[in-house]
Amino acid sequence: MSVKREKSTRTRAKLLRAAAEVFDREGFTGSSLTAVCGRADVSKGALYCHFRSKEALGVAIIEEQSLLWHRLRDEELAAGKPPMQALIAMSFEFARRLESDLTVRVSAKLLREAVFFDVAAAAQVVGWIAVVRDLLSKARDHGELQPEVNVRHTAEQIVAELLGLQLVAQALSGGTDLRARLVRVWRASARCLVTAPVYETLRFE
Repeated sequence: MSVKREKSTRTRAKLLRAAAEVFDREGFTGSSLTAVCGRADVSKGALYCHFRSKEALGVAIIEEQSLLWHRLRDEELAAGKPPMQALIAMSFEFARRLESDLTVRVSAKLLREAVFFDVAAAAQVVGWIAVVRDLLSKARDHGELQPEVNVRHTAEQIVAELLGLQLVAQALSGGTDLRARLVRVWRASARCLVTAPVYETLRFE
C-alpha cells in the first residue's frame, strides 16, 4: 500500500470513529459535520474527499457492520457449538456488543432513523435472515428441529423477534434488560422449534 493510500485509509477510519462518537452523544439529527471534523482533527475538505454528506457517513457506519452477523455465526460454529446453540449464542453476543461496541450500537441506532431505514434497512434485514436461515438449515440437517418447522418462515420470525426486542428494550429500559428479554423469548420459542432432547441441552445465556 502506498503512503498516500495508507494515509487516506487512516483518515477514513478516524472519520468513521469520530462520527460514531458524535452520533452516539448528540444523536444523528443533532450532530454536525463540524463536530465530526473537530473530533477527528480533520479538515472539512479532507472529510469531503471521503464522504459527501452526513448521511453518507451514517451509511458507511451501517455498512461497516453489515457482515457482523455472518462473523458471529462463523465464530460460534468454529467454537464447536451445534447450530441451534450457535444461533442462540450469536444473539446474546450481538446484545453484548450493542452494550460494549460503539460502532455496533450506533449502527443499530442509525437504522431506526427514517433516512437510513429507507436506504439501508432492507439489505441489513435480508442479510440477517440469511444468517439465521443458514443456521436453522444446519440445525435441521443435524436433526435438531421438529419436523414441522418451516426454516424460511422461522428465520423471518426470529429476526422480527430480535429486532422487536431491541426496540422494546431500548424504549423501556434504555436497552439494559435486553439480555433478560432474550432469555425469556428463547426459552419459549426454542421449545416450539427443537426436539425435546435438544431443548434440554440448550443454554439460554
